[in-house]
Amino acid sequence: MSKKKFTRPQVVVSKCLGFAACRWNQAMVEDPFVEKLKQFVDYQPVCPEVEIGLGVPRDPVRLVGKADEVKMIQPATGRDCTPEMQKFMAGFFGSLKEVDGFLLKSRSPSCGPMDVPIYAGEKPGSSSKKGAGIFAAKARETAPLAAVEHEGRVKNFELREHFLTKLFTTSWFRQVRQAGSMGALVDFHSKNKLLFMGYNQSRMRIMGKLVANPQGDSLENILNQYEENLGQALAKAPKTGSIINVLMHAEGYFKKQLTAREKAHFLDSLDLYRQGRALLSSLQMLLFDWILRYDQEYLAEQSFFAPYPQELFYLKDSGKGRTVG
Repeated sequence: MSKKKFTRPQVVVSKCLGFAACRWNQAMVEDPFVEKLKQFVDYQPVCPEVEIGLGVPRDPVRLVGKADEVKMIQPATGRDCTPEMQKFMAGFFGSLKEVDGFLLKSRSPSCGPMDVPIYAGEKPGSSSKKGAGIFAAKARETAPLAAVEHEGRVKNFELREHFLTKLFTTSWFRQVRQAGSMGALVDFHSKNKLLFMGYNQSRMRIMGKLVANPQGDSLENILNQYEENLGQALAKAPKTGSIINVLMHAEGYFKKQLTAREKAHFLDSLDLYRQGRALLSSLQMLLFDWILRYDQEYLAEQSFFAPYPQELFYLKDSGKGRTVG
C-alpha cells in the first residue's frame, strides 16, 4: 500500500490559506492541512478580490441579489465589483487547462463554496440566505468533476477522506483522458471497481458497460459519458452500509483460506465499524494483510485500499467539520 504511485493533482487554492496576507483585514490563515497537502499536489494560489484591484487591506464586499442574479457589492463605497469579477473569472477559468480540485476559504464572498451570506439588499440588517461565493460557483460550473471544499470542512475526518479520495481519483482520470486509449480507461475502471462499488453501485455498472463498449462508440464519446457518470458516482461520500458490502465482497475472496476464528474476528470488526466504534482503515489493513498472505493480485491493485497517499491519513478531527460554514 505504501509503495503505490499516485498522480499529482492540480489544485486551485485560496491565496490567503498560507500563501499571502491578502484577506480584507490583511490577515493570512495558517492551515496545517493545506500545508501538508503541498507535498502531494501542485497548488495554484489565487485571491479573486485582489486580482480585481480591491487591495489589501480593503473594505469588505458582500453578495447581494436573488438566485438568478447575484452581485458583488462593496457597501462602504457603493462599488459594484461584479463586472470586474466576471471579467477576471472569464480569463482565469478560460486559461485553466488542468484542475482536479479547489480548496477555498470558507464564508468568503468570492471563494466560499457554501454557507456564504447572500443579502437581499446593500444596507446593514437586510435579510440573507446562504449560497456559494461568486468565484466558487463559477468553479463548480467550469469544472464539475473537480473536488471542492473549504478549509473548515476538511477538519472533519470523513469529509477530508471524501475530498482526498475524489481529488486523487479525478486526477487519475485526467491522466486517462490525456493517454487517449481505451486500455487506460479499462485499467482505471478495473482498479477502481471496489471504490466505485462503495460510492455508487448503479453508476459503477453504467461505467462498466461504457468500458465494455458493445456499440463500438468513439473513444471521445465513451470518455465524455464515463466522466459524467464518474462525477455522479463521486458526488457524495459513501454510506457505511455500502462500504460494508465492499468489505464483505473482498473478504469473500478468502473464504476457502481463512480459519473460522479469522472469519469471526473479521465479522466482529465489521460490526464495530457499523456501530461507529472502529475505523474503516483497520478493516482495510486486515484485508490487505490477507491480500499479501494469499497473493491476491486483483485486490492488491484496488484503489479502495489506498485511494490517496498514506501520509495524508491522520485521525485528528475538529468535530466541527460538518457544520463549519
